[in-house]
Amino acid sequence: MGFTRGFSLGEEVGWRDGYQLGLQRGAQIATELGFYQGFVHAWITVLEREEIAKQRKMVALKALLEMTKNFPKVNIADDDMFEKLHKIRAKFKQVVSILNIGTQDAEPHPEEDHSSPRPEMSF
Repeated sequence: MGFTRGFSLGEEVGWRDGYQLGLQRGAQIATELGFYQGFVHAWITVLEREEIAKQRKMVALKALLEMTKNFPKVNIADDDMFEKLHKIRAKFKQVVSILNIGTQDAEPHPEEDHSSPRPEMSF
């Protein structure tokens, strides 16, 4: 009886902790993708007035925007979300290079704030 009860309680706490961690990570990814989309929209607005070397920059920006729009909104087991996120980050680095702006001027988010409490994992 004690093992079964302990196992059941552990499973319940594990699900709750996993849910909270997934919710937090999902919010971080959504924030990052939102930054990329805002970045692209701002630069497209700027480049619409520029004539020199505009085409290559616009193509790269629109590709990044399309990648962020096609990122899955739900967790699908067959879909490798982290591979897609890695490709989006790589495309962002390419766009920053093409635009010839410093990476410190184009950070998707500041370094994580380690002062905020993280959920305790209990096993």
